[in-house]
Amino acid sequence: MANYIAIDVGGTGIKYALMDETARIIDQSEVATPKESLDDFLDIIEGIYHQYQGHHPEALVMAAPGKIDSQNGYFHTGGALMYLNAVDLKSLLKHRIPIPFFVENDAKAAAMAELWKGSMKNVSSGLVVTLGTGIGGAVIIEGKLWKGHTYAAGEFSGIPVHWNTRASVFGESWADLNCTNSMLTRYAFATNQDPDAINGRTFFEAVNQGDPTALAELEWFCETLATGLHALQLALDVEKIAIGGGISRQPVLIETLDRIVSNQYDRFPAWMPASKPLIEACQFSNDANLIGALYNALEQTGQLDNQ
Repeated sequence: MANYIAIDVGGTGIKYALMDETARIIDQSEVATPKESLDDFLDIIEGIYHQYQGHHPEALVMAAPGKIDSQNGYFHTGGALMYLNAVDLKSLLKHRIPIPFFVENDAKAAAMAELWKGSMKNVSSGLVVTLGTGIGGAVIIEGKLWKGHTYAAGEFSGIPVHWNTRASVFGESWADLNCTNSMLTRYAFATNQDPDAINGRTFFEAVNQGDPTALAELEWFCETLATGLHALQLALDVEKIAIGGGISRQPVLIETLDRIVSNQYDRFPAWMPASKPLIEACQFSNDANLIGALYNALEQTGQLDNQ
């Protein structure tokens, strides 16, 4: 069975694993992400290759932030890693590692994991919406990931929620309302707590204990999230929407969101032009990007049919 080196580049850490062709993880570790140096980044990637080269890997596969041309391994942007802006990473690594290299945007890779082995398996049309420091995601059309004309499909964070853009370039964005940090900060201010002392765990503990302020914030958060999802559904009319990100593992979030989405469709059934999509949590969390990075490589090389 073929082995692969899978790498998930994050803003603070680089997770990496030796995987077989079915996405079974054989070995896994993590190293800190360089903050400023492209050379340091390349040295780390080369070091990971040497760590596993004795296992005769078929390819090195990667998920990373930014706007990425996955066909050519080119970073138009690198997200928070500015040293990856306008970088032909595939060409640079060609001189350091003697095996094929494949890279995909991290949010799209997470969606690929769901498409391959998770909540989007056998789904013809769907959306993966990832809630975190922003709102990432992916669009699935006819069972395939739709990347867009310039590889930017699924960049939901910047969607304006007010159309008056005179005050700023985008107006108020969807991420301003529905990123995880916004929810936690609003709750902290409403309860006179230090925002730095509130995280997802403490917030959902309060929700599950019946804290009325936490319950009210969750309700508002899901109402605004449902409105954004409804706009996407009107444009795309998909079968299913899967919610990702750390907070998606909280059943009360998915239950509340699904109830509110259902209410939207039940209130106006006569003129609602799109049908209600299924709402559920993504199946994968911590390893989604590694699995999706492997899927991207297998898809590009025509090997998915063998899995």
